[in-house]
Amino acid sequence: MEEARKMDKQAIRTRYLGIRNGLSYSEREQKSREIWKLLKEEEVFQKAQAVLVYMDYRSEVMTTGLVEELLSEGEKKVYAPKVDGMNILFYEITSMEDLQPGYQGIREPVEKEERLYDSKMAGKDGIILVPGAVFDRQRSRMGYGKGFYDRFLSKNPGLFSAALAFECQIARKIPVEPHDIKPDMIVTEKERIR
Repeated sequence: MEEARKMDKQAIRTRYLGIRNGLSYSEREQKSREIWKLLKEEEVFQKAQAVLVYMDYRSEVMTTGLVEELLSEGEKKVYAPKVDGMNILFYEITSMEDLQPGYQGIREPVEKEERLYDSKMAGKDGIILVPGAVFDRQRSRMGYGKGFYDRFLSKNPGLFSAALAFECQIARKIPVEPHDIKPDMIVTEKERIR
């Protein structure tokens, strides 16, 4: 039963990643900008002093332009993830030069202990942007199978989480596990799902 469930999840993940991969670069760029617009209209985003971003990889909702905007505005602290074994840690970045190729070629911040995100010190004034392969209308999220974001969110329960997804990544219902953590909100180019 457990093996069949894993195979079902992998088949669903593969199917939706295939759909997402079918979007052209220009489609992804346009839809990503629409997602940023809806995200930035949210009060929780406007009030956030810290934004924990993911650095886009392959066909994910693009975040590079959003990160560049946030850095140039200089009003919020921006943190990017770095893989550390089976966990992710977030480090503050002040420019795109603070990033270098890391885990699977994904841009990661240069590790500096004094720039490490600490939820106890940061308070509850932050928001984390979460990637994923497929989501549903109950806000369930299926990532890429490593559990990085589920583990991070379980250790930072007060941090508001917003998953960024293209509308084509929203399924009717996806299987979930007890350790899966739902984002507080999913933002697509068409809507916000709460």
